Amino acid sequence: MNEIDGVSIKKLIGEYGTPLFVVSAKILRNNFKKFRQEFSNKYPKVEVAYSYKANYLLGVIDLIHKEGGLAEVASGFEYEIARKIGVPGKSIVFNGPYKRNQELKRAIEDGAIINVDNKYELELIEDIASDINKPVEIGIRINTDVGIHQLPDRFGFNLESGEALEVVNSCCEKRRLRIAGLHIHLTSYVVQPGEFENFIPAKNIKLIWPKSSEMHRSASERLVKFAQQIRNRFGVTLKYLDMGGGFPDEDSLTPYVRAVVEPILDVFKNDEPLLILEPGRAIVKNAVHLITTVVDVKEMTNEKRRVTLDAGINLLPTSLWSLQEFEVVTNSNENLKETMVYGPLCLQTDIVGIVKLPELKIGDNIIIKNIGAYNIPQSSSFIFPRPFIVLIDDGDLKVLRRAESIDAMLA
Repeated sequence: MNEIDGVSIKKLIGEYGTPLFVVSAKILRNNFKKFRQEFSNKYPKVEVAYSYKANYLLGVIDLIHKEGGLAEVASGFEYEIARKIGVPGKSIVFNGPYKRNQELKRAIEDGAIINVDNKYELELIEDIASDINKPVEIGIRINTDVGIHQLPDRFGFNLESGEALEVVNSCCEKRRLRIAGLHIHLTSYVVQPGEFENFIPAKNIKLIWPKSSEMHRSASERLVKFAQQIRNRFGVTLKYLDMGGGFPDEDSLTPYVRAVVEPILDVFKNDEPLLILEPGRAIVKNAVHLITTVVDVKEMTNEKRRVTLDAGINLLPTSLWSLQEFEVVTNSNENLKETMVYGPLCLQTDIVGIVKLPELKIGDNIIIKNIGAYNIPQSSSFIFPRPFIVLIDDGDLKVLRRAESIDAMLA
């Protein structure tokens, strides 16, 4: 690998140094267009709301919105980012377990889609509806067992226990809130069950991406069945079904499209609700790479090599539960040897990969590939400042974020 989108690695390093995040506008656009098209080919009314939490770099989200994407936000902070860059409220899906009173008021005034997560939030919105003296439309988040081995889902209202039905019943009785939609999301990072004595969440974190398409089918079937139940029992007619995210990249998407769409079309004939999707990782994962430099090479006694790069878990925090992909900036594939790849932090845990690599020397460059999801928003200035982030768009380079300076950090 000697170039990214036609721009040579040497040129990028010469202008910005390493480590260096590089974003591909071409891949972002293609990913978004293909994702939307796959679902639109099978379902008549589709909106794709990009999940900000995966990567909310302004250059990334602005590009996606120009392609027609909505915003899916999980906090008032993310909501404000969307509004600041000109996304209208009606094009924002507001999720998350903690929405403050003023944030909810703003979202209601703006006409945003609000998916309610908990009973306290319901009470806040009921009070707002009372204050403005008119009903407020909401969606409610549902959780259900689709076979993911994890701690009980902390988000939304449970189907199996009857909690979700109780919430709908309460809303219909009080008439301050109108149920306009149902929301479900199959997360990719889960915490697997374990003994509570000496329980450490990080030991039990597991990345399940991509999940089986049958899990998405089960989620769709259960959501549709519940939609039928509340229509028959309470006369609730839904405007939308929000199937969340957790989808694979567009090359593997076809069975997932069928899994989501077929149960809806089987029940809703000629009166299909709007289908909202919230991809994050599927859009940005392979659109961002990190250029790094080898700063140390040590041969280990067990016939393995240890390499240190100038980027570690400070920039790639997802490495703590999923090791990264690498490609050396060279054409050589000779003398491959299993290599422990470390970052520069003063921590034994700063490990970003275990992979077979060719012979390396200090100053060689390695590309850490497909790191666009969750790493940049979760990165930190721990021990080292964060580096430049640049966008390549049709051969042009644009700085999306300047490297942190000590003066700015200490101001």
